[in-house]
Amino acid sequence: MKTLNNDRHSGPSREWLARMGDAEAGCQVTAAGLAADLGFLGIPSFEPSIAFGKLIEFARRNRGETVEVLAKKADLDLTELLTIERGEGAPTPRSIFQLAGVLKFDAGKLMELAGLADAKDSRLKEEALLFAARSEPMAKLSPAEREAFEAFVKVVSEKSGRR
Repeated sequence: MKTLNNDRHSGPSREWLARMGDAEAGCQVTAAGLAADLGFLGIPSFEPSIAFGKLIEFARRNRGETVEVLAKKADLDLTELLTIERGEGAPTPRSIFQLAGVLKFDAGKLMELAGLADAKDSRLKEEALLFAARSEPMAKLSPAEREAFEAFVKVVSEKSGRR
């Protein structure tokens, strides 16, 4: 099986990585996870604001709302919501609580996702990475984006007390 993309660089192709990620999704132990734990892979650091911003954007789009409508419902400044959706800078705790209330997400998990609280749920980080990796900007959510979004929303919506 050929797994290298020899066009410009060596290493697995994006398609191969996506197939392997899908194949390992839900597994307790993954080859990539073991390789990373053993120091064989240089895993880039996780930037929480990217997944947080994408989650908010997809939730808004999934509801069929404009940025202006969500900003009004959450009592946020339009510029602040746009900044959040683009993953530029850390949102304020107030913004997170406002968005959590409107979007029906657990505020504690959103705080973790935004990087404003210590991560207590390892599943949240894993799902955030998968979600961010599969997120591509477009007018409508693709079936893969919708699937990733719904799996991520399930984790974010669970109350922190339940594990």
